[in-house]
Order: sequence, then C-alpha cells, then structure tokens
Amino acid sequence: MQEHDGSRGRIRLDVSFDGIREAGGVPPDPNASVGSRQIVEITNFDLAVYSKTGATELGQLTTQTLFSGFGGPCETAPNPDIGDPVVRWDSLAHRWILNQFALDQAGGPNLLCVAVSSSEDATGAYYRYAFGYQHFIDHPKVSVWPDAYYAAFTAGAFPETCAWDRSRMLRGADADQQCYIVPTPTIPLPSDLDGPTPPPQGEPNLLIALNPAYNSLQYWRFHVDWADQTRTAVTGPEELPVAPYTPACMSTDPTRCVPQAGTTQQLDSLSYSAMYRLAYRNFGDHESLVVNHAVDAPGGVGVRWYELRLDHGRPVVHQQSTYAPGSTYRWMASAAQDRNGDIALGYSTSNSQARPSISVTGRLADDPLNAMTFGETTVWTGTGSQTGSNRWGDYTSMAIDPADDCTFWYTNQYQAVDGTGNWNTRIASFHLSG
Repeated sequence: MQEHDGSRGRIRLDVSFDGIREAGGVPPDPNASVGSRQIVEITNFDLAVYSKTGATELGQLTTQTLFSGFGGPCETAPNPDIGDPVVRWDSLAHRWILNQFALDQAGGPNLLCVAVSSSEDATGAYYRYAFGYQHFIDHPKVSVWPDAYYAAFTAGAFPETCAWDRSRMLRGADADQQCYIVPTPTIPLPSDLDGPTPPPQGEPNLLIALNPAYNSLQYWRFHVDWADQTRTAVTGPEELPVAPYTPACMSTDPTRCVPQAGTTQQLDSLSYSAMYRLAYRNFGDHESLVVNHAVDAPGGVGVRWYELRLDHGRPVVHQQSTYAPGSTYRWMASAAQDRNGDIALGYSTSNSQARPSISVTGRLADDPLNAMTFGETTVWTGTGSQTGSNRWGDYTSMAIDPADDCTFWYTNQYQAVDGTGNWNTRIASFHLSG
C-alpha cells in the first residue's frame, strides 16, 4: 500500500541548527542522540556536543579524540581505516555509548572501539574498550538493551551479531563479548530501547533484516547469559510476512538511481538494508518497534515503514505503508516513537529538479492505521548536489529527548554547494502532540 500527504497539516520545527560540517570524505554517516541536557553528534570523522539550543559545548573534534592515550588502532588508525560510528543515549543508565571501527593494517585483529561515559555529561570522562574480530568490519550498528549493548555488522561471508557486557562497561570493568554468525545476506538491526521503561525481564533482543524474497522480514532472538555462556542462544531466522515490495533502484547496480538537480551523478538508495534504527518502546500494555527501508514507488523512491508489536516475544505487523507522495525520491530514513506512541519519520529527498534536502513527516497514535497523517515538512533545503560519488548517508537518525520523552530530534546531511566531501549536517527538533 502507498500513502499520500495527510490532513493534519505540516509539522512545526522547534530548534534547527547546523551540526558537524565539511569534515571531508564520503559518506559522512551522520547520526546523533539526545541526553538529559545535551546532544551528541558523530560522523565518520568527527564528533561534537551541543546544548539543546544549538550552542557548541565540545568540538568539533576527531572521533579518535575519545581514544587519546588508549593506544592501538582505536587511537592511531588513519582514515579510511576508521569509521561507521554510532552514538546512543542509554535511557536506563543515563550514559552515552559511542563506537567506531578501526582496521589494523599490521595484521592484528580489526576492532570495534567503544566508549561509555562515566556520567550523563558527554564532555566528561569515558570508559574505553576495543573488541576484536577476525574479518573486515562494516556498517556496525549498536543498540541499548538491559542485559547488554548489542551490535550487528558485516564480517566475512555473513553478518555477525555480538553482545557486550553492559553491566561491567557501565562501571569501567573489563568486559567480555559473545558473538554469533547470522546466516543472511543483509545486515540485521538489533532492537534499540527508547524511553524509561525496560522490556520485560529476560526478554531477548530482537534482530530484524530484510528477506531477499521481498515479501517478509527475517528475525532472530538473541538471549545472552553472562553467568553461564552455554545458556546464551541466538534463535532464528523466522519469517514475518509483509506487503510485497520492490527494493529501490533494483534495476541499477548497486542500487544507484536517485537523481539530483544540476548533475548526472545519481545517489545510492541503500535499499538492500533495513535502515537505522530498529527503535523499541515498552508502553506497558504493548511493546512496539518501528523500522524502515527504501522501496520503488511510482515516479521515484519511497520509504516503506512498519510498526511491529510483540506477541509473546515475537513480532507481528501492526501497521505498514510506503510513504511516497508525488514524484520526489525519499530515502535514507529513520523512525522513532514518542511516549504517546506517535511516530515520526525523517529522510532525504531529491529529484532531477531539486537538490538533496531534509524532510520529516509523522502520525499520531490514534490516527487511522497505515498512514503518515502529517504533511511533509522541509527541515532544510539543500542548495548543492553531490558530484563525484554515489554514496549518500549511509544512515541518519531520529532520536527522542529523554527530558520529556516527547520531542523528536532528527539528524541528516545536505550540500550547501555542489561538490564531494563538502557536506554539512543539520539537527532539528519538533513535536507531534502534547
């Protein structure tokens, strides 16, 4: 099913400001998370800390500044041997967790470098870790769950998923990891906790990936036991049927078809992967997750989004639709829910007459199912196109402000002028209700 602009009118933005800018390299992988009083943004090369009014509290600094004095590739690996960073706010512990990969060209293990703040102040001290892997690491995604920090990434022939000992990392103790191969061609996303209410005690972390059959989602359940690792298990895959779809740009190789004004350079939709995040929330009377990916739509590319609910720990589709009004290409999206169950969706937009820009839409919890009922709102209009590279993104992020559990913060990229590696990022907040 495909939806069109809703009837509630457009979203009003609260705060909007430029974040990390012109840090070089493509893609920038922009994402940000929001804490009790700060915003932390991280890209492939830099990080910065802002107040919620947009004032800079720290940075812009290289991501490796977090690992100054730590030694090894986490501190010393050159570009492009570092990257794909993620920052998350741990809403249960009121801490920050940041990570990036670091490749060891000297023959040692490749690393995921992880920093966990020792307080809720993102400008303060961090406990630092380096988890090693045999294979090349790519596209790591990290999530918060009560029993572990979970990660999933490409590593060799198949993706790998790992649990890191969150309890020990929060106090700076030595920490183990437990890892398993996930036999699927696409990278799964681990479920990522939003809000102050944890999942039911002992509930496994759910991982979801796209099924190459294009008519279902695959899922796994990762239960970790730190006291007895023989009791740790990853079960799956199981299939969750969804409305059939065609991945965006499927007729091109590799999924490059997004047009831009003023150039013949087309951009990659990354439609082979579910997009960051798989955002989880426990409402008490039900558990809900939202996720999205890019699909073909009449006249362009649209965002297929889902709200899943858990039934005895297993997902069922509560609602789904493809957001694709008009002939604009929409991709590189991220979705989340606030405490009311309202859903916000942010994404990049572009077409042959317009340069890549940033937009958002949304729906209230009690709106008719399967539709974004707010009209599309432009967060920022790009005035440049990306030339010389097809890579855009590789991901964006929708985060929830823990101060009210109601304010959405969206982070994405744009070009001020035509070029490559001269991108800027934009951070904006808005409400849907309340």
